[in-house]
Amino acid sequence: MTTYNKQDIFDLYDLMLEQLRDLYDGELQQIKFLESQSEIAESFELNELLTFHLRETKRHAQRIKEVFEKLNENPKGENCDGIKGLIKESQKLVDRCINEEVRDAALITAIQHINHYEMAGYGTSIAYAKTLERHDIAELLLETLREEKRADMGLSDLAKNQINPDAKWSAIVNKVSTPTPTEIK
Repeated sequence: MTTYNKQDIFDLYDLMLEQLRDLYDGELQQIKFLESQSEIAESFELNELLTFHLRETKRHAQRIKEVFEKLNENPKGENCDGIKGLIKESQKLVDRCINEEVRDAALITAIQHINHYEMAGYGTSIAYAKTLERHDIAELLLETLREEKRADMGLSDLAKNQINPDAKWSAIVNKVSTPTPTEIK
C-alpha cells in the first residue's frame, strides 16, 4: 500500500488545491507589494489605478478564501515562489529607475508580470474546477480572471497613452537639460 504525504498531489482535485493555494499566497504577496508601491508612482492616474487594483486584489484573496470554504479546505500551506520571484525582480527594476516617469513605466511592467502569472493560474484552476464539475468554484474564479484581464487592459492603455510617452519625453528633456561632467568644469 502506498502512503502519501499531505503535500503529495494524487489527483486533479489535489492539483487544483495546490494551484488555489499558490494563487491565494500570491494574492497576499501582491497586496503587500501594491501597498508598498502606492506612494511611488509619479502619475496621478497610475496611483488611482494602483489603489483600485489593491482593492480588487484584496477581493481576490477573499474570493479564494470563499472557494476554500465551499471546498471545506484550508487555503494555507503553499508558498507562491513564482510571485515572490516576480516581486523581487520587479522591486529591483523599479529601484533602479532614477527618472520618475520611467519608474512609472517600470511599475506597470512589474504589475503586469504578476497579473499574467495570476491569469495563467486562474485559467488553469477554472479548467480543473470545470473538469471536476465544480461549476460554482469555476464561476467564482472566472469573476477574478475577468477582473485581472480588465486590470491588465487598463494598465496597458495607461502605459500606451500616457506613461510610456511621458517616460520617453522626460528622458529626452533630462538628457538635453542635464550638463555632462565636462560641461560642468
